[in-house]
Parts: sequence; C-alpha cells; structure tokens
Amino acid sequence: MGSRFAWYVPCVLLLLSLVGLGVLATLWFLGALALLGGAALLAVRRVRRLWGPRWRRLPPPR
Repeated sequence: MGSRFAWYVPCVLLLLSLVGLGVLATLWFLGALALLGGAALLAVRRVRRLWGPRWRRLPPPR
C-alpha cells in the first residue's frame, strides 16, 4: 500500500505557506510604513504651522 500523495506534496505545501507568510509580512510592513509616514507628515505640517510666519492682525476699523 502506497501513500495517497506524492512525496513532494508536503514540500509544496510548506513552500506555499512560507510564500503566504512572506506576503503577509510584506503587507504588515507596508501598513506600518504608511502609518509612520502619515504620522511624520502630520507632525511636519504641525511644526511648520507653529514656526510659520505670524499673521498680523488688521488694525481696528475707524
């Protein structure tokens, strides 16, 4: 009695699972990078607004 599957089926399944884990890790990394980039962009905008030119108030109307 032989086995139902060919000898290479476990190797193929292992390879597919490792490829899937690599894809998931890449997506997680890109998501974290996007979050960090968005936070950095917001921080830069806020700092520029704080250090930007001061608006002068208009003189009171006569």
